[in-house]
Amino acid sequence: MKSIWFRRILLVAVAVLLLAAMFPAIRYYRYFNTHVSTDDAYVDGSIGLISSRINGTVVKLFVEDNWRVKAGDTLLELDPSDYQVQVNQAQAQLERARQTVDQLYAQVEAARSGLNLAESQLRQARIDYDRAKQLKAQGVVSSEYYDQATTALGVGLATQGLAAHQLMQAEAALGINGEDHSHYDRPVVQQADAALEAAKLYLSYTVIKAPFDGIVTRKTVHIGHRVEIGQPLMALVPIRGLYITANFKETQLTNVRVGQPTDIEADIYPGYIYRAHVDSISIGTGSAFALLPPENATGNWVKVVQRIPVKIVLDQPEPPDKPLRMGLSVEATIDISDTRGPLLTSTLQHQFGEHGTIPETLRRTRPPDGGTQKYRLFPPAERAPTTSQSNPAPANPTAANPAAPGPPQTGAASK
Repeated sequence: MKSIWFRRILLVAVAVLLLAAMFPAIRYYRYFNTHVSTDDAYVDGSIGLISSRINGTVVKLFVEDNWRVKAGDTLLELDPSDYQVQVNQAQAQLERARQTVDQLYAQVEAARSGLNLAESQLRQARIDYDRAKQLKAQGVVSSEYYDQATTALGVGLATQGLAAHQLMQAEAALGINGEDHSHYDRPVVQQADAALEAAKLYLSYTVIKAPFDGIVTRKTVHIGHRVEIGQPLMALVPIRGLYITANFKETQLTNVRVGQPTDIEADIYPGYIYRAHVDSISIGTGSAFALLPPENATGNWVKVVQRIPVKIVLDQPEPPDKPLRMGLSVEATIDISDTRGPLLTSTLQHQFGEHGTIPETLRRTRPPDGGTQKYRLFPPAERAPTTSQSNPAPANPTAANPAAPGPPQTGAASK
């Protein structure tokens, strides 16, 4: 009798345990049916290569490897002596050009005075010619006097024409074409001024500054080195703007869309979850852009599952105590439950279309109220899946059974 009751109690206990295990099993099934993940993911970013625009010798160096710099900080200086000499020469050429313009103005004034003198002499010669003509007709003067007046008139005409041409020549040399110009607004001065600006520009290139906030790395230059144009001197990794490149299998991307929320867990910070979203999907597989692409049409062929890079961008900057670094291994999990997003687009491209610019060192804009970053990638009638706050505690799929295993929780103390 006792054995029968024991068996009944055991069966009931087993049934209760099976029923209790069904709920987390169903939750787990739904979770894995609406999520795809990969550990073939790494932290990536745009590295700025610092190089020189001019040739020169390094005389000052202000940074070392792994130093943090801000935009506009001086990294190094080249010897400015040669370029300072060029600036001085260009300044002297500008002064010479202005003196040339002053001389041309003086020549124009002299030519105008000469033209006035020639016109006055021509008027007097016409008067003498008319008088001599009348007197000759009356027989008062001799033919020689008339011939002299005629010759004087011809000389006056020639002198007036020569003075007019000299004035035209002086105005052409100065560049006067009937328009109103300032005193030194002349091509010769503009050319010298442009040469001076170019010399000053080359002189400014001797001071190399950081283009954005970042960390200095791979520094190969030292004081005394001779650098050439375009020679890489160091690399600058941006502090903000790092993103995740996750290489998913092609069979996993069936329902992946741009804008879908993503959880990122870095191996360096186990248990901590970064909130992110899918920014864009590569147009080709990794092997398609390899240095030696596969030749599938030759020889024996074996089918291999291809991987496609997916760019994932964080919703909020990483916390100060958990910064991401280039090349770190991470695990990316995408929520594919909402498939309304586009396939061939980028959230950063939409942001550029809305705001007209994308910060180089911060590839995302924070809302004015400090809330969640949102991307309008869906039609107005629909509501895009909003990303959660930076590392809040999400709903645990195994909340009904805390003892059952489940996906990692978020937050600094999630582990």
